[in-house]
Amino acid sequence: MAIRLHTELCDTLGVEYPVFAFNHCRDVTAAVSNGGGIGVLGATGYSPEGILRLGQWLKKNTDRPFGLDLLLPQRAPGTGDRKDLLARIPRENLEFMDKLRRELGLPPARPFPTDRIDIMGLGVGGTLVSQMEQVEAICEVKPAIFAGGLGMSPEAVEKCHSAGIKVVSLVGSLKHARRVAEWGVDIIVAQGTEAGGHTGKIGTMVLVPLVVDAVKPIPVVAAGGIGDGRGLVAALALGAMGVWTGTIWLTAHENPLEDFIKNRLVAAQAEDAVITRAHTGKTARSLNSKFIQYWNQPGAPDPLPAPYQSMYLPVPWDVSSENPDRTWEKLGLQDWIGTPAGQVMALIKERKPARQILYDMVSQAIDILES
Repeated sequence: MAIRLHTELCDTLGVEYPVFAFNHCRDVTAAVSNGGGIGVLGATGYSPEGILRLGQWLKKNTDRPFGLDLLLPQRAPGTGDRKDLLARIPRENLEFMDKLRRELGLPPARPFPTDRIDIMGLGVGGTLVSQMEQVEAICEVKPAIFAGGLGMSPEAVEKCHSAGIKVVSLVGSLKHARRVAEWGVDIIVAQGTEAGGHTGKIGTMVLVPLVVDAVKPIPVVAAGGIGDGRGLVAALALGAMGVWTGTIWLTAHENPLEDFIKNRLVAAQAEDAVITRAHTGKTARSLNSKFIQYWNQPGAPDPLPAPYQSMYLPVPWDVSSENPDRTWEKLGLQDWIGTPAGQVMALIKERKPARQILYDMVSQAIDILES
């Protein structure tokens, strides 16, 4: 059977190219959607009010389909505010992080800035109650798709379907793919271990065809280690109807990620993308940093489950040029900071506009298919 770049998923979503671009930058999201792909903006951590503002901005800056993504770990606490959750963190972990603060010359832990109404401050994943409040806000925005990047629930699927939103679920195993298929999700992203951020243990080349065969006729999208047209064509050959990409957008001109991180990504090798639980308590692939190495040292406490691990960390996972707090720069902590990123970082050779990244991927795929 001939491989076609324009898949059924393109018609379903109303896009030109079956390329999902997950990122945390609204400008990248809009640029990819305007370029013919589908930008998916990570909204985890945002309050319902913040999600509504993100949706309003995107609708003003693109008239094309876009998506919003949340992390929905179902082992999160049922309820609780920030004070409640912080009180549940073991003293051993608090002391370990306070020790690092002193060693790095960082100020004592500060209370979360309550004037930031767009951020919940409940750690990665929040509570089960806060998750559904976020989902309800997304239903009000009505993006083309809602994606669960880590976890999913039947309740979230039902709410989004009632709002006319298609539901995407990222999975890292066959067991999870079958579970979300039973819940009625519209698209399943089979994400291999090569991927950045929260990821599993099975490689993309094995996982994708397994999931494709198991969940037919639900369309499957491939993720993990895909960064150019070759990866796009390979994914289609495995039976996927599109690709989910993330790392390649980190170095886009529009992305406010600090330059020192972008430069490290361009210079990185595949081995620089390491698996860690240091940032969220969940296994995640990241650009290596001294912070990750600090948590790997003998005597370090076990990372806590989400959302607790991410609530008291003295060093951010990444830093944005839009953040006025330059404490990390004043103290020279660049080597302590990384970013969620996958092994495909080794394929990034230069920094480009987001639309150019999309165009180069699609053009290479077309050349391969027509050769």
